[in-house]
Amino acid sequence: MNTILDILQAILFVGIPVGLFSFLMIYFSYHKGYLSTDIELKDVFKKNSTTGSSLSRKHKKELLFLHSKWVTFGGGFYGLIALLTFIVIELTQVFNFLFSITGWQSITALFSLDTLIAMIIDSIKNMVQAALWFSYWPDKFNTDNYIVWIVVAYIAYRFSEKYAMRYTVYQRKLAIEEAVEE
Repeated sequence: MNTILDILQAILFVGIPVGLFSFLMIYFSYHKGYLSTDIELKDVFKKNSTTGSSLSRKHKKELLFLHSKWVTFGGGFYGLIALLTFIVIELTQVFNFLFSITGWQSITALFSLDTLIAMIIDSIKNMVQAALWFSYWPDKFNTDNYIVWIVVAYIAYRFSEKYAMRYTVYQRKLAIEEAVEE
């Protein structure tokens, strides 16, 4: 019974968010032309990949910010979860700051050299923490079956990968059919 509850919680708290984020990232990779539907996503991020994909470290400067960060974190499932973790950490810090504002002194303190240095150091720490996402999330979720949560996240990622490819192919097919009808 406890395992079933863990699986349901994992689907709700990890599977759905990872699935949605994965779908969006992968779909926009196809939409922007970073990926080709002729190539499996798992082959794109290999070290010596010859897929011709622009979703790589070599083309990182040409990518949108989130795609660039995804590549920075290594791409694939690992990189996507690291990127999602980085976003969560950064947004948490922004919200914590916004809710801690007590007056103009808090806002003007942002423009000091100490604050700027602290923000740079925090950003580096957040990148490292995100890269080590597997050690970040166990403290956030109260579960004895952490491996189940990782498996659910991976399944959601794989499902979203396949669905994003099929959806892109379907959209292209519809666009071609509409163009032929006109």
